[in-house]
Amino acid sequence: MVEALLREIDLRHDYLSDRQLRSIYLGGGTPSLLTGSELEQLFERIDQYFTIAPDAEITLEANPDDLSREYLSALAKSPVNRLSIGVQSFFAEDLAFMNRAHTAEEADRCIRLAQDAGFSNMSIDLIYGSPTTPLEHWIQNLEKSIALGVPHLSTYALTVEPKTALEHFVAKGKVPAPKDEHMEEQFMAMLDRLEAAGYEHYEISNWAKPGHYAVHNTSYWQGIPYLGIGPSAHSYDGQSRQWTIANNARYMAGLTDDQI
Repeated sequence: MVEALLREIDLRHDYLSDRQLRSIYLGGGTPSLLTGSELEQLFERIDQYFTIAPDAEITLEANPDDLSREYLSALAKSPVNRLSIGVQSFFAEDLAFMNRAHTAEEADRCIRLAQDAGFSNMSIDLIYGSPTTPLEHWIQNLEKSIALGVPHLSTYALTVEPKTALEHFVAKGKVPAPKDEHMEEQFMAMLDRLEAAGYEHYEISNWAKPGHYAVHNTSYWQGIPYLGIGPSAHSYDGQSRQWTIANNARYMAGLTDDQI
């Protein structure tokens, strides 16, 4: 897949008229599966066509179970300067319900390891409203994140999406549907805890300490053009949005025919 991404950069680098990049976001999927060598190849190809601003925000999405001490050490030597970690919860029952591969202990440990490796700028994802998450556990998730010094939090309400396993389980009565009053209670508790801790609620799902707003996400709201690379990736040229085909096989075939 790395070869495909490199090929698409070759084909589409002229999409952006501004050759200086102020943010790069490696996400959607599991980019933390990329090796240090593969990341190096991607950045070398980006450098071939673009200039990365000295203060650019360069984010890598990661799962907690991928962030070993060795991998973080390699990342720290790369251009990546921000991590977005899919923690979701610090409680085992929540992680089991969400079918996550990592444990509650790994969720805690990876943040500390990342900080030890020099990553002070990071974000973690948390999910509220799950039937496995009582209010006191949600508050503990928030307070643990605050105590760990995580400067940016992305908090999402559990949503039953069409054609997902969760929708099937809810329809079959295997798990209860999320309750609006449960969501509201946890959302209001989040407002109180995070505002008191000095976080700013700058988007509906995003909270940040001053100076830690996500540059990449904020650029979407500001209408700044961006180029998305990879299957399903969206791009915006300042006038309209485009997106790449989602099917992996058709995506690869399109690259072969220079038809992406």
